[in-house]
Amino acid sequence: MTTSAGWGPQVRARSFALRLFLVTALMLTAAHCYSRQVVTLMLPTLATALKLVADDFTIVQFGVVDERNQASVAAVALLGRTVVLGGRAIVPDGSFVMSVGTTIGTALQPIWVAWVMVLAWPARMAELALRGVIVSALLVPVVFLDTRLSMAALLWDAMVRLHEPGRASPLLWWNVFLNGGGRLVLGLIAGFLSIALAQRAMKADVSGTGISDAHQG
Repeated sequence: MTTSAGWGPQVRARSFALRLFLVTALMLTAAHCYSRQVVTLMLPTLATALKLVADDFTIVQFGVVDERNQASVAAVALLGRTVVLGGRAIVPDGSFVMSVGTTIGTALQPIWVAWVMVLAWPARMAELALRGVIVSALLVPVVFLDTRLSMAALLWDAMVRLHEPGRASPLLWWNVFLNGGGRLVLGLIAGFLSIALAQRAMKADVSGTGISDAHQG
């Protein structure tokens, strides 16, 4: 005969699996409905951040475009100053126009993954609220580093392929990491770190309250 204690871990696992399924479905729906609006709000900051990182290029256009029935964050750029590639100086003359982009779903992947973990992992409302604050703070640098470095890498990749094929750089390696599942990893790290920090903060608060009550008693 199976005891109720034996069912405990199984019930918790099934409950988490159900929560994970429901939250994932909810986030996929939100991503489908609101991704474009979220990215549109971020565009001014993303454009400024891209200009800071890709300072060898002049960003002519930056915005959300529709390509092949998919919305993408796209940039059109020109080489802004002389660079040395393949042993020769490449002087900007306005003749080489680069167009790079990444789909909105790809750009926002860390956000959706992190929020799925934050909402699916069981907790009381106070802890869930604290997780939300923490994960929001963690995702700001993640998204800006992801999107701006990825697009800067794509601009450099276009130059390198043309003038010095085979050249490697940390920026290009970072883009390979992102495209190979790195965005999923960043989202998971942000989500689990938010859960851990919120749990630690709640335990510290409970311990502090218990000590205070003991002193008063």
